[in-house]
Amino acid sequence: MSLSSNPESVLSSDPCKQLRKRLGKLKSILFDRWPYAAAMAKVPKLRVALREVVDALPPLPSAASSRYELHMLCGHRDIDMGILSSWSMMRFLDGRGRLIVHSDGSLDSEDERRWRAVVGRVDVVSREESDRAVDSAIGDTRELHAWRRSNWASAQLVDAHLFGDAPNLLILDSDVLVFKKPEAVLAALDQSRSRLAWCEDLRNAYSGEIPMIREITGVTIPEKLCAGFLVTPRMTREDFHKLDRQMVRIREDRRIDVGHFWSCQTYYALLAADFEGSAALPATYRNTTGRTSANQVLRHYVGIPSVRFRYFTEGRGMLFGDPLRQAPVSSSSGPARRMELNTISVS
Repeated sequence: MSLSSNPESVLSSDPCKQLRKRLGKLKSILFDRWPYAAAMAKVPKLRVALREVVDALPPLPSAASSRYELHMLCGHRDIDMGILSSWSMMRFLDGRGRLIVHSDGSLDSEDERRWRAVVGRVDVVSREESDRAVDSAIGDTRELHAWRRSNWASAQLVDAHLFGDAPNLLILDSDVLVFKKPEAVLAALDQSRSRLAWCEDLRNAYSGEIPMIREITGVTIPEKLCAGFLVTPRMTREDFHKLDRQMVRIREDRRIDVGHFWSCQTYYALLAADFEGSAALPATYRNTTGRTSANQVLRHYVGIPSVRFRYFTEGRGMLFGDPLRQAPVSSSSGPARRMELNTISVS
């Protein structure tokens, strides 16, 4: 393959960039992975234990309306995290929330039954149904349609806007837990003005550096947008076609990979630049490292070794009133009981 047809070869031709990349990987191993290896090794067992916690959750009241619309991409592996995450948010919606789950193709009927037993109204969209809607909506785009078919997070950017009818959507990952009533999120969902609001990320996790993205697209994107917890207006066909034109420029420039691992956040950042007033949520919603603070309204337990295991330890404890302990679970003998929650309301 020639240099001109391979964006990776363009990126790798700079020895300084290669050195920085290698040093960055070494730093990640020494400071972000190795110290947390033992904690991460326990995650598989903690995942198993989480099932009892989820099945013992008090069910939320039946939805009286769908004033608030939540969208989550989830699969069978993360079903327990998805249920707990959505429950932690929807308990603050007073029966006015609708959850739309976009299956990665692995959710089955038992997964749906368990979700509905806890959260109530859940609309699960199959991958096949999503594919049909996507083909109809953006099948004529040059880059966006192909990207949606191949990128792991693309349902957050495209599919979520094709299902439901609310003017504003909350996109949330299954690794988010909400501890207190998220007033800023509810205000953003209730706003009539179209703008995006997000949890500030740990750093700029984009397909390329912000100055390079600006040079290619002509757009100055916001700092540290995280698509794992994001309030967004419902995007239109016009929005998607404008984004597609920007993706075409990225493809033609060749310095940035259109399908980069962080491309979903990059494309949401490009969209956000078109909506005046788009900004990060307050500091108590910010992504963090280290222990979960009692001041945090919510936390996105992003998938890095220093953070992810805390979802199963600190996060569970925070939900049930004690940040130093894991949540209680039902007895192993007899039918599962519902948890006694003294510190939170489910109505």
